[in-house]
Amino acid sequence: MSEEFTPQEQVAYPFLEAAVRIDTAKQNPTDKALLSRVLDDNVALWLFFKNLLLNSDEEIAADTKSFLVQASEFMIKAAQLLQTEVDDELMGRLVSLNLNMSELLLQSPTVPMIPKFDLEGQAG
Repeated sequence: MSEEFTPQEQVAYPFLEAAVRIDTAKQNPTDKALLSRVLDDNVALWLFFKNLLLNSDEEIAADTKSFLVQASEFMIKAAQLLQTEVDDELMGRLVSLNLNMSELLLQSPTVPMIPKFDLEGQAG
């Protein structure tokens, strides 16, 4: 990503990208390897972000912490379910949650500084 992006855009972008990748996997239900990779990457993104915020020195509101924990747990459970049975409605919920998170981060007055995170499982 370019350095021209705002901090909010830099933090929000991986959630937007995850939504697009989940939707792409939803459109290709026979590609189980793609689905597995996309779901694993999505879980990794949410866990990474949750852990980053919960372990930061910044003051994080209790309801924000609770949301991140619940959303991360939901992503894990959803990924486990979708590995055994593809459910278009559940995949749609994952897309929506990622898009909503991206939008919330774009609207946030401040966001944490995070290392570059690419959805192939590499933080750097």
